[in-house]
Amino acid sequence: MTGNVPFTCPGRRSGPALVAPALVLLLVFAYWPVLRSAWLSLHGSDLLGRPTRFVGLDNVAQLVLDPALRSVLLTTVVMAAASTALATSAAVLAALLLRRAAARARGAVSLVLSLPFAYSAAAASATFAGLLAPSSGIADRLLAAAGVSGPGWLTEPAWAVASVSVTTAWYEFGFAFLVVLAAVSQLDPAPLEAAALDGAGEWRSNLAIVLPALRPSILFVVVTQTISGLQVFTQVAVLTGGGPGSSTHTLVYELYQRAFGGGLPQYGVASALGLLLLVLVGLVSAAQMRLGRER
Repeated sequence: MTGNVPFTCPGRRSGPALVAPALVLLLVFAYWPVLRSAWLSLHGSDLLGRPTRFVGLDNVAQLVLDPALRSVLLTTVVMAAASTALATSAAVLAALLLRRAAARARGAVSLVLSLPFAYSAAAASATFAGLLAPSSGIADRLLAAAGVSGPGWLTEPAWAVASVSVTTAWYEFGFAFLVVLAAVSQLDPAPLEAAALDGAGEWRSNLAIVLPALRPSILFVVVTQTISGLQVFTQVAVLTGGGPGSSTHTLVYELYQRAFGGGLPQYGVASALGLLLLVLVGLVSAAQMRLGRER
């Protein structure tokens, strides 16, 4: 005998059971590491890195008073700002250029432009390491063919910071492009048609109508790209190893060096550095969100 089986909505009592797996994962992989880091940051370490005596905020004070950390913080902020600006502006420009393209051409070009999203950070960094390798890299070969001597892409401090920033921007571009392109495809055509009837050109319409409509998506991209930029590690490890000297040390790379980079492990100091990074990411994200809402 067949028939329709009535749908029974789960009762309110089943709600906690349904969300329990997600809460357990959050507790184990998100909140517990933060609490553990906070506890470690309040303790010193023995020769094996194990927590020993309670030191309070001494680890935080050591970081704040360390002149090297100020340089690391500045490098991290510069890299994050540069990569975010490059990736976001390139994504917006590409999406605007494709807005009027034919559907078939737009699909093919969009597929090509979104390919960086499929790369891992390690693969992207290895690719750029080959492109920027001294003498044998494609960049230096192209410049040599034009009679120009290439700079030390990965061996001069300023160029190394720029190279890591460009690599990060290229790696992040695919995601930013897909977000902005999705927002462009959802635009209401009526205001654009009215602007065209009034004689507004393509770029006038983009500036007056399209970009203001894309503001929420652009804000989302900027916030997520900034968070990612402040946590850069793989690009530095693969491309420069933190060099030349310590000119490309970021906060996450510095954290890794303090905890696992050789010598005496400083888990307490590294944990304090992780908490400072958490606070920095939170403050920057909150400031960007507030500024975006106000504008």
